[in-house]
Amino acid sequence: MQDLATTARRLRQVKDASRSFLMLWAMDRMASDAGAMARVAADVGTRAATEEALADPHNHNWTLLYRGSVLDD
Repeated sequence: MQDLATTARRLRQVKDASRSFLMLWAMDRMASDAGAMARVAADVGTRAATEEALADPHNHNWTLLYRGSVLDD
């Protein structure tokens, strides 16, 4: 059982290291792409307005719910 616990602990460490590496890689790729940075900035700027529109019970603009979905294609 000790070997199994040690292996599980090591696998969690490998999973965490892999997740960290992929996050850093994605951030590096995004930082080197000016278009991606502009899209992120636009998303951050419109997030509050989108949340406010979604919270409004009288707003029946359902397109906000489908943003980024397959329907955009």
